[in-house]
Amino acid sequence: MKSALIRVPLPAHLALSLTAIALGLALTACSGDSDSDSDASDDSGPGAPLGELATSTAAPAATAVSTATSDPTSRPGPRADVIFINGQIITMEADQPSAEALAVLGEDILLVGSNAEVMALAGPGTQTIDLAGRTLMPGFVDAHTHPFGRFESLQQDQQYLLAGGTTTIGDAAVSADKLANVMVALEVTELRVRVSLYLSYNSKCNGLQTEDWILDHPPILDPAEMLRIPGIKIFADPAGPTTSCGWAEMSVLLPPVFAEQRNAEPFGQDLFTAAEMAEVITKYQALGYQVAIHTRGDVTTETVLNAIEMALAGEPNSFRHRVEHNDFIRPELLARYGEIGALPVMRGRPFACFLGLTGGNHGFGEETNTWFYPIRSLLEANPGLPIAWHSDVAQAGRRPIRDLFDFVTRKAINGSDGSVCQPPAWYAAEAIGVEDALRMMTINGAYALFMEDKVGSLKAGKFADLIVLSQNPLSIDPDAIVDIEVLMTMVGGSVEHCLPGHEDVCAGVTD
Repeated sequence: MKSALIRVPLPAHLALSLTAIALGLALTACSGDSDSDSDASDDSGPGAPLGELATSTAAPAATAVSTATSDPTSRPGPRADVIFINGQIITMEADQPSAEALAVLGEDILLVGSNAEVMALAGPGTQTIDLAGRTLMPGFVDAHTHPFGRFESLQQDQQYLLAGGTTTIGDAAVSADKLANVMVALEVTELRVRVSLYLSYNSKCNGLQTEDWILDHPPILDPAEMLRIPGIKIFADPAGPTTSCGWAEMSVLLPPVFAEQRNAEPFGQDLFTAAEMAEVITKYQALGYQVAIHTRGDVTTETVLNAIEMALAGEPNSFRHRVEHNDFIRPELLARYGEIGALPVMRGRPFACFLGLTGGNHGFGEETNTWFYPIRSLLEANPGLPIAWHSDVAQAGRRPIRDLFDFVTRKAINGSDGSVCQPPAWYAAEAIGVEDALRMMTINGAYALFMEDKVGSLKAGKFADLIVLSQNPLSIDPDAIVDIEVLMTMVGGSVEHCLPGHEDVCAGVTD
């Protein structure tokens, strides 16, 4: 097995010298690094192409479907470095949804199958891990977050992500100075999670276009790179309630919150017309960039969908342009995502505690309650569309298990006393099945990042990015999901997190 730290093969045009960084990049007063309106606490109030990805809520298959040869003992080829046996393996692969064993060779998965099939790949140097019924699944793929805000936090933030089971992320608002800080940090700290950077086209504070520095950093789509640049980020409306741009923004964007109920009037403040945004999308897609567009209000969501449709001009969304957050979606807009092929990236933030403080309403008028994060309705209106999850949490953030708990139960844990906040009926009605939620948090997230060929599911030839859980979320009571622990996190065949006391499931780690 290789060492626990993964060396980063930085692309040549990203290997910036410290001198160039110091001379050529200046900090801006409002960089717009994060569009998160939450803090780091828990009480804050796939692989298939479009049209082929199922979003069924049916129970997973009870037995594994083998992809090995009929006589595994005669199988030629290399021996495994690590073998996991006697597990409940969730693969996120439609043709083999479950298995009991998995073999790892180097950075890759060698085989997924039965105990006998996988054990046939053992050699003199193979380490065998007995999962003893515990669950193994792909690492979480967070398509939109903001973990790297400070130079000194790179190592700490990565460790927090890994402890929560996240192995791949998209940093969805990277300004020129933030890119410089990340590159400086990488001089002394190695990447242990897979990172995709989305370069900021404009600022969330005022919507003004920044200097066109983006063109100095062409797209990097190779999923084998630890550091990639799939595309750019556009703020289509301001970030919403946030302190990073001041209260003046809030008074412009959200007067109904402080004055009177909005009574089903549209919510949003466009920073571009649909035609203006379509022009930007067209420019960057021609250069090979994917475009991720921030929208929170229903007015702007409609503008964004119109702009993507205009830019695609009737062609499929092969660029995988994304629509981020989608806080408010009017019912008539739900099916438009699939009609256009635009990829929704939906927040998993637990809102039940917040809604409990506001009398069971989101504060914009009861008539619009059902517009607020209608996850189930969005899935049902767009069968086959790979809807992805994101945490959108700056710095260390929230653990994915809490977001999974929210998707499935719509409940939340009160960070102040650990109590469970119950959702109002209209919010609870948008709960989704565990399998759908896991798909959003693994293979669909990988698809949104152009990485589904290598991460997001467990299959021979993919990277060995996987986690071991204390319980199987597919088979336990949904209310117990919140108590699931991540016992081990592996990235590229190397253990990057091992929960103390569970060294028995951590490859390369001894008691």
